Amino acid sequence: MKPAVLILGVLILFLLAGVIPAAGGVPAGTIYYSPVFILLLFLLSFLSIRCCLRRKISWKQSGFYLVHLAAVLILAGAFAGYLFGIKGLLQLPVGSSASVDHLPLSGREPVPFGFTVAAEDFQVLFYPPVYQLCRAIPPEEMAPGKMPFKPEGKFSANQQGVCIVNGFGPVFNLWNESRQEWVQRKALTDDSFLYRTAQTPSFFGVTLVFDGEKHPVRINHPARFNGWRFYLMSYDRQNQSTVQLSARHDPGRTAVIAGIWLMLAGTFILCFRREGASP
Repeated sequence: MKPAVLILGVLILFLLAGVIPAAGGVPAGTIYYSPVFILLLFLLSFLSIRCCLRRKISWKQSGFYLVHLAAVLILAGAFAGYLFGIKGLLQLPVGSSASVDHLPLSGREPVPFGFTVAAEDFQVLFYPPVYQLCRAIPPEEMAPGKMPFKPEGKFSANQQGVCIVNGFGPVFNLWNESRQEWVQRKALTDDSFLYRTAQTPSFFGVTLVFDGEKHPVRINHPARFNGWRFYLMSYDRQNQSTVQLSARHDPGRTAVIAGIWLMLAGTFILCFRREGASP
């Protein structure tokens, strides 16, 4: 198994080269998709299978077989995804009757889904905003051509619409109940004011409609339909009229997941192997 250990060590170096940031370094995709890296993965799979076949079959070796089979299954699934997987970004209008039946790819022919997809019922919630304090400049200190105020700090509002501002104390009524929105600008004494900065969304989601079948989607909770997965990535922050989705079709994903579970099961069994037993 010395060749397998050597190959595994080289693969680890490849992985480190892909994840460790370096100025002017090679992109991770270039490393992981290089012929040398793929060849090493094939050699590791071949040696794992060869090692299993050379052993005498016994249920006592089930943990050993499961671990090696899992490694081969994970590598096979990853390679299938590399060869036949499809991934692209999709822009969908919200609340429109327009639907899309293909995935546009940069520099390649569009890939048909085999179904239609549309978006509706977009929702977004925000954290309480941060307000910029703009303090008024006394007339005698104002320079010609300059703004009559200067920014002095940022202060967070709470859920009750109150913001504690240095030099002014608590500022109330930042939440407009009738309009269900945060006040854009709040006047203070001596002509100073608070100005609302861009808000950070705490949640956003949309409902995708696949051939009339509805699937809710939110961050880290994709929709699955006919072998495709749709991840919600972003949205039009100005008008909330479109959403951006990552559409993925990976035929090797099931094999990779099965391999991970087999790896866990095999490792669990090996943990109970008696000391001194043959590996």
